[in-house]
Amino acid sequence: MTYHCPLCKSPLTKDHYHKVLKLQDEQQRIQKGELETLKKQVAAAKQKEKELRLKARQDADAARQQGALIERKRTERLMAGQAEKIKKLQEKVKMLKSGETHQSIGLADEPVLVARLQQEFPDDRIEHAGKGGDILHFVEFDGSDAGCIVYECKHTPRISGDHITQTARAKATRRADYAILVTTGTRKGFCGLDHDCGIFIVAQAGVLTLARICRHSLVTMAKAQLDAAARAATAQRLMDYIISPNCRTPLEQAIGHTERARKKLGQEMRQHLRDWKERYELYQTIHHEVSHVEINISRVLDGQEPLQLAKPRSWLTKTMSVLQKPRSALPSG
Repeated sequence: MTYHCPLCKSPLTKDHYHKVLKLQDEQQRIQKGELETLKKQVAAAKQKEKELRLKARQDADAARQQGALIERKRTERLMAGQAEKIKKLQEKVKMLKSGETHQSIGLADEPVLVARLQQEFPDDRIEHAGKGGDILHFVEFDGSDAGCIVYECKHTPRISGDHITQTARAKATRRADYAILVTTGTRKGFCGLDHDCGIFIVAQAGVLTLARICRHSLVTMAKAQLDAAARAATAQRLMDYIISPNCRTPLEQAIGHTERARKKLGQEMRQHLRDWKERYELYQTIHHEVSHVEINISRVLDGQEPLQLAKPRSWLTKTMSVLQKPRSALPSG
């Protein structure tokens, strides 16, 4: 039997084909486990919040009796921190329920974006300040730095004002020419590209296109040998143009098409795996029944009683038992 990759149709070995089949069940198992863990954490956090509220009321009564408010304020700070923790956990639950995983976050994940920037711009210098830190993109021209682009990556359901402030602060601190907030989130009126506080806000599908535009402007300014004031004015003119309808509309459309194509590919891959699983089970049943007939023929010829047809052993669960690897680890065919 010949096995083929579902995407590129190239022939695969049987082992390679079965490795692909192994992936789906494990991914679902691990994702379900993550969801259950997060739900438990949310429940625990809510219980903790309930206890803190009760303690706050008790402490408030004691504080009024004693004329002291210090303990109540401390409890309120604890409650605020607990509420923020609950909010973050609920955001993770929402992402898991929508099918969003760390592997599907893509370019809103810092290590992934660093790798893609290094791949797209091999002559530039890409620096990452560690987990949760800025990504600095130093554009190289004629042996020296032509300018700097700073990236902040956020994979949350909503675009937060704190994220915008953080990105704007990073732009000022790093003295960058451009700052880009790469996000998986949304807000009212956001269609994949926006600006706020002097920074770009872009969906992950559009970050590389925006990076190329910003990089091109920095190289152009370096060629023209502009001073700091002229560079700032040129950068502002570019930002004004990018957010204008003439540029913004086609970019947002391209971002939307890219996201839909990515989701469509994921749906097709999941459907292929379901089809493969069904076909595999059919072949397993056929093999089991034919083997049963062959065994009984031999027994009858030897004068023995034929055996009853037993339920086939399920090999498929074992065959599809390793799947929460990064998507880059999936066999490509």
